[in-house]
Amino acid sequence: MLDQYLQQAASYFGQTLPPEHLLMLAIRLVLALVLLCLLFALARRYLMPVIAHLLDKVDGELEHQTERERLQLASHVAHLLPAVVLISSAEKFFLHWPDFMSAVHLGLWIYLYCFAGMAFAALINFAAAIYSAVDRQSNVPYLGLAQILKLLDFIVVGILILSMLLDKSPVYLLSGLGALTAVLLLVFKDTILGLVASIQLATNNMVNRGDWIEMPKYGADGAVTEVALTTVKVQNWDNTITTIPTYALISDSFKNWRGMQQSGGRRIKRAIKIDIHSIGFLDEAEIQQLLEQPVLQPFFATQEAKDLLQQPHLTNLKLFRHYTQWLLQQNPNINQDMTLMVRQLESNEVGLPLEVYCFSSDKVWANYEQIQAEIFETLFATLPLFTLSTFQRIGGRQQEL
Repeated sequence: MLDQYLQQAASYFGQTLPPEHLLMLAIRLVLALVLLCLLFALARRYLMPVIAHLLDKVDGELEHQTERERLQLASHVAHLLPAVVLISSAEKFFLHWPDFMSAVHLGLWIYLYCFAGMAFAALINFAAAIYSAVDRQSNVPYLGLAQILKLLDFIVVGILILSMLLDKSPVYLLSGLGALTAVLLLVFKDTILGLVASIQLATNNMVNRGDWIEMPKYGADGAVTEVALTTVKVQNWDNTITTIPTYALISDSFKNWRGMQQSGGRRIKRAIKIDIHSIGFLDEAEIQQLLEQPVLQPFFATQEAKDLLQQPHLTNLKLFRHYTQWLLQQNPNINQDMTLMVRQLESNEVGLPLEVYCFSSDKVWANYEQIQAEIFETLFATLPLFTLSTFQRIGGRQQEL
């Protein structure tokens, strides 16, 4: 059975071999396969750990961050050894069968090109992993550049393999790519747009990894985890992942909260809607009642409050507004070096908005919400002491009453 297959293979190459030559060819093929398997096993067992150890010295203390890329690169480089050894020794196996030797040479060179291309791609991934671990705040689109280099790597490997199969010069194949330019532009449209967008994003420093961005059109509201050639990944606050085309960050609008993260505080901007009917002048009895409130006594001990009480026609809203300003100035969680004010907005059908505008020195979301809540809880609790009330639609409560 084996001699029939070998004879058919020999006839395919235009040769008719005698039986003794067929036996010798079969033995050489088996020895070549055994040698190939042996070289594979030796490369994985001994050469791969040595290469991985050498690469470990390159990335230094980043052993865990680059482990997957390091092992992948070591594996591809180690697998180049069988091809190099067999290419150099193929003539010894198939010296008397030149057609077989050319076919084996072709297969080995294709194998060598494939693993060389994968080794170069793994080297790019290894370098990108090191750069990502070392410089986490970099605005260089290294993922996009890495993908471009890997794409060019695979194109070069494909051209080399195709030139060997067709027995044509790579220059000949490259000259024929001009006619396919329109097709290539259509196929790689997203890649080209992504490359241009990545360069613009990096040049203008628009988005970095770790930035908090909002893009309602794509349902994105969270931290940027990856800026690649064609996509940007955003991990939303509910831990879902939104993938946005890179070019969309150039063509569409989005909000980047990096300025807030790098500044001295996070803005608190919220209003209490005062019922206009509760606003009025304070008489002596009401002022005396306020002075007797323990929670308000620290405020009335200040010179500002004493000067206010000496003013004629003092309204409860004015006194409450100054008390709110003083309360914010005493809060250690409010950045006193940034804008801090209590202002009135235009009155409307839901009352007179009294807005608190300041900046929390703690920008962590949970802490920020806690600080904001405590401020307004205090204000709502002290509001009745100034004989003020908030506007509230209480239709349901009126039914209970």
